[in-house]
Amino acid sequence: MGRLEAMLNRPQLQITEPMDDVGAPGRMFANPLSGVDILSAARRQIWVLVASVVVALLLGILYLVQALPNYTSSASILIDAKKVGMTAATPLEGSLTFETGAVDSQLQILTSDKIASAVATRLGLQNNMAFIDPQGSYLTETVKGAIGLVRSAINVVTQAPPTPEVKDLPEPLRLLLAVNVLQDNLRVARVGRTYVFILDYSNPDPVLAQAIVGQYANAYLEDQLDSKFDSTRRATNWMEERIRDLKAQSLAADEAVQKYRADNNLVEASGRLIDEQSLTDATTQLTTARSALDTASARYQRLKEIIDNQDINASLTESLENPNVAQLRSRYLQAAKLESEISARYGANHLAADKARKDMAAYTRLIFAELINLLPGYQSDVSIAQARVNSIQNTINQLRQTSASNDSAMVKLRSLEQESDSLKTLYSTFLQKAQELQQQQSFPVTDARVISDASTPLLPSSPKKLLVLLASLVLGGIAGAGLGWLREWRDRGFRTASQIRDELGLEFIANVPALQPSAFLVQQALTPGELPSAGGTAGGAAGRRLTLTYNPLLQKVVNEPFSQFAEAIRALRFKMNLEFPKRKGIVIGMVSMFPDEGKSSLAKNLASSIALQGTSTILIDGDLRNPSLTNNLLSGPKTGLIDVIAGRASVENVVAYEQESGLAFLPGGARTRAANDVFGSSRAQDLIDSLRRQYDVVIIDFPPVGALTDAMAASYVVDGYFFVAHWGKTPRKVLKEFTINHPELTDKTLGVVLNKVDLKNLGKYGSHQSGSQYAKYTHKYFSDSTTVK
Repeated sequence: MGRLEAMLNRPQLQITEPMDDVGAPGRMFANPLSGVDILSAARRQIWVLVASVVVALLLGILYLVQALPNYTSSASILIDAKKVGMTAATPLEGSLTFETGAVDSQLQILTSDKIASAVATRLGLQNNMAFIDPQGSYLTETVKGAIGLVRSAINVVTQAPPTPEVKDLPEPLRLLLAVNVLQDNLRVARVGRTYVFILDYSNPDPVLAQAIVGQYANAYLEDQLDSKFDSTRRATNWMEERIRDLKAQSLAADEAVQKYRADNNLVEASGRLIDEQSLTDATTQLTTARSALDTASARYQRLKEIIDNQDINASLTESLENPNVAQLRSRYLQAAKLESEISARYGANHLAADKARKDMAAYTRLIFAELINLLPGYQSDVSIAQARVNSIQNTINQLRQTSASNDSAMVKLRSLEQESDSLKTLYSTFLQKAQELQQQQSFPVTDARVISDASTPLLPSSPKKLLVLLASLVLGGIAGAGLGWLREWRDRGFRTASQIRDELGLEFIANVPALQPSAFLVQQALTPGELPSAGGTAGGAAGRRLTLTYNPLLQKVVNEPFSQFAEAIRALRFKMNLEFPKRKGIVIGMVSMFPDEGKSSLAKNLASSIALQGTSTILIDGDLRNPSLTNNLLSGPKTGLIDVIAGRASVENVVAYEQESGLAFLPGGARTRAANDVFGSSRAQDLIDSLRRQYDVVIIDFPPVGALTDAMAASYVVDGYFFVAHWGKTPRKVLKEFTINHPELTDKTLGVVLNKVDLKNLGKYGSHQSGSQYAKYTHKYFSDSTTVK
């Protein structure tokens, strides 16, 4: 219970990584270059970058040495839009002649087969073998030779005829080859949004390049003139034939119109037929008569309605037109006014008021009697208007019957007149256009002119040496950076303390330097009288056997206590003292992920370092399947840990001691099937409890945890673990997944030790223990400063 209570009271190291959704620690750095800055990575890969740049520069220089120089001649051609406007048919046509599409069309003309064929023919390039089949650079000729050999082999296998030489080809084919070469090496470009073209041609012969550019400009200008003359001549010939046809057709159409008019007696006045004019006038009169009839009918109906309704107030309109009605109505209004005043002053029953009302009734009878007399006159007006309308309507019907027979004749007449007018207009237009074409034929100008003659190149235009070297430098740098990044990406091991803290959430203990193996030292066994005691002093009890050391690395802290290696081991010892202050019976496990990571060497040197301080310490070789400590410290013992746990031997008879430090060593023993699951047994627990009481510190060298589970099985008896990782070799991902999946071991891990560290290269990873920053001081503090790799 005391041991269990001590284990529970010991401070535990907690993983500080964040938890993801499923409860496992999340990955804080998915980048394989986590924990390493760009500057440090560049320092590590500087030689890869330098080598890539050097190789690229050498390749660029090799290309420049074997490449043939090319010379470029240039000329400028201006498409004169102003002259085009002078010769255009209309101002609008002249302003729109050379827009973007037209300018691009001229560019296609410059690069056409016709222009190239004219240039090749004038210069006789089809007979110039150096032009159509030039001698290339060494690299080009090598590639062409290899292709020729392949073709020859194919021809032999397929029994095909051999490929003829260029000089043996007929002249039309050689001309076609010359045209292709011209078009491949010609470059025509428009200068911005102007009407200027730049012609560039490159050739190894500067004189030939100048001649080709000059002939290209001349051929283009002549093609412009020829195309204008040809198009104008063809248009003029066609126009003359068309004008003759139009003239004859126009005369025939006019004669047909006159003949048809005479045959059908179609007489016109002011451009209209007489019958049409009479019908139009009658229609106008009918409209006026109908309007008068409507007015008379409305007056008659209104008067009749007033009389029928005896509406004295509605008779106002008629009173304005008839003086009798107007006079009677005036008297009626005076009587009404008088009756109103008397009734208001004396009452409605007054005699004067009654007399006034009688007068009003008399006037009313007289007014309607007069209106009745007017009614026959209104009815007579309606009858007269109706008779006029009927008369005009009869006249119109007669005119329509008369003109109906001329409708079909008029339709055909209009058709003949339209045809005649169209032919006259077309004839006039064609005649005017023919005169303009004749003027253009006498005005021989082109739409383009040369504004810069072909120049004679003095310096080669390609290859551009500075550009090639700069491109080689840039490409080499990019390739080197890519290779360096790939090397960094493939570097999956732990390099710095920050990587351990960030990715594992564990404490970093120390960087253990890589050691230069030296000659093996063999110590001879002492006589029983010379055996050391448990404390490391001579003269102890007889029967103890010495540790036989065949590998000096296992005694590094004993032989070189002031070395950098010993200082790193002391960092482990300091961590133990910090975690377990003034505590006895501590059990420490040394574990690693894979074999050959130096775990056993660190376990032995840590145990010797503790024992040298006078602390009773025992080292147990817990790697029973591959007992490397046992094989190196003892010459093939027959008994060991397995025998002690099985009860076939006692600890006193199996334990060996180191002479210099007094360290006790419990070997693993011979490999047997009993080595499986040793630490999971109750006898192993009893043995460890016994050793706790006997020794102050118990250090167990466990097998690699990546392959075996012995270290996890013994977690219930171990107080703390030191995890040993090979610097730059142990994969970070594997170790991180292990710490996540085995919390029973991770919770007891005191820290991680980076072993076999190259201190000279450590500074490239940003560590303060770098060779470049610290090596000049190591001779003042460490005795083995010259032995560090």
